[in-house]
Amino acid sequence: MESTNPELKKKPNSFMILSIVLFIVCHQLIIVCCVLSWQLISANKQINVVTTEKETLSTEKDKVVAQLENLKKEYDQLSKDNTQLTEMFNQEKEQVEKLLAKVKNSQGSVAKYKNQIASMEGRLKEYEQQIEELKKQNKDLTVENFHIKTVLDSTSTENKQLSTQNQALNETVSKGSALTTYDINANGIIVKSKGKELPTKKAKRVEKIRVCFTIGENAIATAGAKTVYLRIADPSGTILSSSAGDEFSFDYQGAKLQYSSKEQVTFNNKAVDVCIYWAKIKDFTPGNYTVDLFADGNAIGTSTFILEK
Repeated sequence: MESTNPELKKKPNSFMILSIVLFIVCHQLIIVCCVLSWQLISANKQINVVTTEKETLSTEKDKVVAQLENLKKEYDQLSKDNTQLTEMFNQEKEQVEKLLAKVKNSQGSVAKYKNQIASMEGRLKEYEQQIEELKKQNKDLTVENFHIKTVLDSTSTENKQLSTQNQALNETVSKGSALTTYDINANGIIVKSKGKELPTKKAKRVEKIRVCFTIGENAIATAGAKTVYLRIADPSGTILSSSAGDEFSFDYQGAKLQYSSKEQVTFNNKAVDVCIYWAKIKDFTPGNYTVDLFADGNAIGTSTFILEK
């Protein structure tokens, strides 16, 4: 019969206990490592997002600053090319510089300034287009001035005045404030029933002379009520007018000129269509007729038409 040792049965298995303790410790270490790794990854992502946002804001700010710097250069160039408008362009440039200072001092997004910049760029383009249009008109100014000399009263005193007036006209147009016209259409008409108007070239049939035209868009000109005067010269050069008195005359830069008809026009800086009529007083003479338009003391358009026998 085998003998058993009671002390061996009661003694705990130390290896098993150690294994259990080590397993628990390792498991906790694994959990801690996982948590730390996740926190490190999240922190890196946040750092990348912040860095990207800063880079984006910096790029956006640099782009806006470049736009404003370019606007300043454009206005400097316009001032050099158009010295008579320097004061106006300097005011525009001052607004650009104020906005540029705000953008440079801004710490966040500059997107709120984009609409202001777009408005400034749009206004600059309007000025550039207006100046180009005026340059084109000035090329034809010599021919127009010569024609004005032929239709004004042919006294030596008035001719001398006209030379000075034409010089003033050049200066006014160069400042961009004078109105301009285009699509001038002058002809004789017959008025039918219900007011229907039919054009005719037969002098003896003409009841009225109709002159239709468009006053061009001008962002610089002063808006408001404008009186447009029409002068019609017959083939002999005589101005068609209801009277030779002052009640049918207007001032043209110091001279009194007779007019045929006039029309009140509301001008809001946008293009506007206008028609002015001269009603028959006596039979019209066949031949070449000349029409001239004036407003704000300036000649703004001229055209011719022919009435036949």
